[in-house]
Amino acid sequence: MHLMDMSSTAATLALRVMRTVARCDGETHKESELVIAAAQLLGASADVDPVEPGELNQAKLDPAEAERVVQAAILTALMDGEVSPSELTIVRAIATALDVDEPRVKNLEQLATGRVRAMWVDLARRSWARDVFVDALKTQGPRGVWKIVGPLLGRAKDPELAARYIATGELPRDTMGYAYFHFVTSNDLPFPGEGHGVAESGVWHDCAHVLGGYGIEPSEEILLVSFVAGFSRQDPFFWLFTITLQFHLGISMSPYSPPKTGLFDPPAVLRAFERGAAMNLDLSAKGFDPWQLFPRNLEQLRAELGVGVR
Repeated sequence: MHLMDMSSTAATLALRVMRTVARCDGETHKESELVIAAAQLLGASADVDPVEPGELNQAKLDPAEAERVVQAAILTALMDGEVSPSELTIVRAIATALDVDEPRVKNLEQLATGRVRAMWVDLARRSWARDVFVDALKTQGPRGVWKIVGPLLGRAKDPELAARYIATGELPRDTMGYAYFHFVTSNDLPFPGEGHGVAESGVWHDCAHVLGGYGIEPSEEILLVSFVAGFSRQDPFFWLFTITLQFHLGISMSPYSPPKTGLFDPPAVLRAFERGAAMNLDLSAKGFDPWQLFPRNLEQLRAELGVGVR
């Protein structure tokens, strides 16, 4: 079940829960914006009353919908830039009332109590990257892991691989491949196989930049990852949660971008998420092959994949 797949009953309850979390410390502008933007995304009214956790015991939601309601509560708790004891208490109560075991509730507790490193480790072991490392180790052994880690250190260079990606600059200018080449070179980024370049397993991220039309500045990167959360079919909330930590609370979650604060713009973030959710291809899924996209006309490809106008 995807984040957007909620019944009208669940959507309204999610919004009421968001109001409850927002108002426990005095609702901020960001929290209010988030509720309004979420209501627009879910096709519901933002004019809802808070809910008492005791009422949630009566809610008739399937487990996936209940999890989405808890995730809405977690995201709201982050909007004011910190997690207070009262916010943590109410989110826990909501999760308990709905009988939801959402791992980010634990991460919220770690954040509220200053155990940021423990939170980082817990998130890392649940991340998309973990599966990439496990698969590399299983299929290629330590050499496969080194092919991922080495480039981050400026080592494990592969001139032949780099030459293959650099050759995308020879494709017609209206192709996805040429747009990828232009994205990399115009932003002074390394290609796979070059020092400090992204491993081949991470090229999908750059492809998402190209297809979505997002830049690499922090204000754009938070939209890009929200776009990724939209098209991801495996734990999309992971992406929303971590990108909020990175670019709204200023907690470093990625080695590729410096952390920033206050960049979560609810309407823009949820619009990017909606664009991603409309896509019919998960670029982050195992087995994604950018070389099937590179020769294609970019605009035709966007239309075919369901990438709407930004």
